[in-house]
Amino acid sequence: MSLLVTPQQLRARHFDVRGELRLLAEGLREELAPLLAAPPEVPREKALLSRAGGRCSIDGSLLRFDAFDPRHICPLCRREFVGGLHDRFRLYWYQLWLAERIVHASLLGVLTGDVGCRDTAITLLDRYADQYLKYPNADNVLGPSRPFFSTYLESIWLLQIAIAVDLLETGMPSVEVQSVGARVRDKILAPSAALIASYDEGMSNRQVWNNAALMASARLLDDRHCLERAVTGPSGLHAHLEHALLADGTWYEGENYHLFAHRGLWYGVQIAIVAEQDIPHTLARRYREGFAAPFRTLLPDLTYPSRRDSQYAISIRQPRFAESCELGLTDRVDPRLLSILARLYDTNVPRGDTGRHASSADVERNVAGTGLARADLSWRTLLCARPTLPTLSAEPFRSDLLPAQGLGILRRADGALYVSLDYGHSGGGHGHPDRLNLSLADGQQRWFDDPGTGSYVDPSLHWYRSTLAHHAPLIDGCSQPRVHGTLLAYEDRAPVGWMSARARLASDMWVRRTIVVCEDYLLDILDWEGDSPHTVTLPFHGVAAEDEVNAQAASLLMTPGLENGFSFLADTSCASIARRRAVRMRNAAVAKGRALDGWLLVDAGTVLCHASAPTPPGNAGTERIVLVQHAASAAEIIGAWTWREAITSVERDGRSLIVRRTDGSVDHHRRVAEGWDMERRNNGDATITSLRGQVQHLDVNAQTASESAPTPPAMPLPAIFHLGAPHYRRSEVTWEGAGGPHASVIVSRAGAGSVLVEIEVPLSQRLFVPAATANHLDNEPASINGDSVQLYASAGDRTAGLLLVPESSTVSGRPVDGWTNDLAVDAQWRPTASGYRIEATIHVGNDAPELALDVLVNDVIPGRARRRGQLVLSGARDEFVYLRGDRHEPSRLLRFTLANV
Repeated sequence: MSLLVTPQQLRARHFDVRGELRLLAEGLREELAPLLAAPPEVPREKALLSRAGGRCSIDGSLLRFDAFDPRHICPLCRREFVGGLHDRFRLYWYQLWLAERIVHASLLGVLTGDVGCRDTAITLLDRYADQYLKYPNADNVLGPSRPFFSTYLESIWLLQIAIAVDLLETGMPSVEVQSVGARVRDKILAPSAALIASYDEGMSNRQVWNNAALMASARLLDDRHCLERAVTGPSGLHAHLEHALLADGTWYEGENYHLFAHRGLWYGVQIAIVAEQDIPHTLARRYREGFAAPFRTLLPDLTYPSRRDSQYAISIRQPRFAESCELGLTDRVDPRLLSILARLYDTNVPRGDTGRHASSADVERNVAGTGLARADLSWRTLLCARPTLPTLSAEPFRSDLLPAQGLGILRRADGALYVSLDYGHSGGGHGHPDRLNLSLADGQQRWFDDPGTGSYVDPSLHWYRSTLAHHAPLIDGCSQPRVHGTLLAYEDRAPVGWMSARARLASDMWVRRTIVVCEDYLLDILDWEGDSPHTVTLPFHGVAAEDEVNAQAASLLMTPGLENGFSFLADTSCASIARRRAVRMRNAAVAKGRALDGWLLVDAGTVLCHASAPTPPGNAGTERIVLVQHAASAAEIIGAWTWREAITSVERDGRSLIVRRTDGSVDHHRRVAEGWDMERRNNGDATITSLRGQVQHLDVNAQTASESAPTPPAMPLPAIFHLGAPHYRRSEVTWEGAGGPHASVIVSRAGAGSVLVEIEVPLSQRLFVPAATANHLDNEPASINGDSVQLYASAGDRTAGLLLVPESSTVSGRPVDGWTNDLAVDAQWRPTASGYRIEATIHVGNDAPELALDVLVNDVIPGRARRRGQLVLSGARDEFVYLRGDRHEPSRLLRFTLANV
């Protein structure tokens, strides 16, 4: 057997490593030399994710990882950090690094006959077989795991172990190999696969890796049922290819997760092919398109746009991106991949550290862009890539549309100028509320940029996940709802092109954004129409008003809430525009002799605000931001921006926009029924460009009546609930394994205008964590990891979301972000014989006909850093407690009638 290639293909690779791939094999062997001399002991401790671990406390950078030097040093400021949290986080990288070196040793042993490599692989596999079951499956962040804190990391690690065993058994069989293979199956593969199979993550990118690990394990364990489930099950390989990989070949969570998920899909597809598991032709074609898809959106400086939960400004000049192209060329010739490789293998680009010596399996550590060659790639290229590449030729980047992803790109100057409108798929849990987001880059200069996301365990995460952090509209002072947008038009008839899209950003309001791009300027028209007035705010980062504004003092509509973003602003000043006019704008920090000039055409009553806002991750300090805010049921905000000082003025004349250019010509723009027209007048001559490309559109967020679940009737009071197995959100252990945690909830009348909620937790060691306690693990309130109750209620338009924590003789009620907390709640508690009891009185008033309510009881035990689970009044629905924090969906609340309260 062989997992990724057939035995015949594996034998053929013996000859390939003597040719063009010889330098790659030699480089991997040289990096492996220290392990061959003295195979290390495997770690004895479990990895831990924390806020401080692995990051510089000064600039937030990931600390250097060197497998042979345990010091924690910041690559930017060069400071050294010490402490157990850093040590425990380093294990995350080290375990994956070591597992990948076992694959290196196994493959090099097979392909080159190196007995030392084989023996080192056997030794390390044997040591892991001794250790694996000793790692505790507890205190995980995202799914059960023994060596790590998340299931998908264990899946990546297990995949390396399985591939190494398979290579040795197929290419260098012996009694010793057979013996260690049996031990690995019994002590690692079987228990780890069972653990991974217990946590299904649906359409998440992480489930891709779970599937790949389950497929590899199933093949080695001869478990046909597990293999078929991982391939054709509801969240198996086929489901991901059909639903998570969109019709244009892009992963629904954006470029960053595309590259990660597609590498996992590569493993799954290769294992399926060798195992003779059929992949439908349409899905196979979509998978192949996925190799080129992320390169279609590249910025001019060859970095990925930092859309959604992406790291910021990641260069493609790194080995894993070149390797993705190489693997996409194994069975076909794709000119797009050859064009990317021509850039990556350009010998004129200076070479730096590729980071391969510290690579940690398939969990990337980004490094600075560097010149590359095939010899810099990994064992996957050595095993699977073409022995010799076709001729490479770099072609210019062109305008493009990815309709399933929902991203339109207009390029100019052979790709040096980049304008995009991000309108479509919301991106799931890793998406950002930034529909209709505008980006603009000119060569190395990023004018309107997407900041991506920094650390998931740092408070800055809330800023980067706000609409305000983007160049996208927000409604009524709140970040956008998570919706998909729809394309209205796209056509590029260079030098003029346009794209237009819309999204329903309020229940009664559509917002449309139209971008028209010429050779040296663009027009940006945001307009909206609704049944009632709404306040629309449009941010522009890095610019400021250049001329005096005839205005009156005003205030900005700002809604509280971390992920609305306003709490991150400083030095805010606002003014109301007294009359309709064009406000001159300019980039606040002219860089490299370039400037961005703009005009904002706004109506009277528009509020124009300046503020300081956080910069993208990894950049110190703040940047200026302009917020344009206007309240109306229907209106528009018009911008014109030039990066070449091409405009002298912009004005509105009836239905036309008139752009006067520095060369004396005048452009007349007008929306027409068929699309968009531009007429350029110059010394009596006129040239008309008619843009069409309009498409039919549907409300992709609409829910049909057949899809709508019936709303259950409100329950009468009093109501008594006994919370047990059906209400338990688990972590690593089931409700039965946790000893059957239970609680009772009684909801009853409490006099005029009030409702009493009594929560009894009969078995608890009362491990309360005071509300003021700092959480050194993540962004969540520390109290959720102690005995506590989460209470959510709404009556009419008033809500309450509180984390109730018994403290001494009182109950602290920590407000939950996202709930208005204008519904008053009083709470008290008392210990019971073996647990505790909380009584919360909700003051709903005399005129509220109903109360919606949910109660969550956090379940903890001594010795754990994180909660074990929680009991949910509205039902657990086979859910897990991971990553939920104190958040809860209002739609989950149960309804109670308050007649005669």
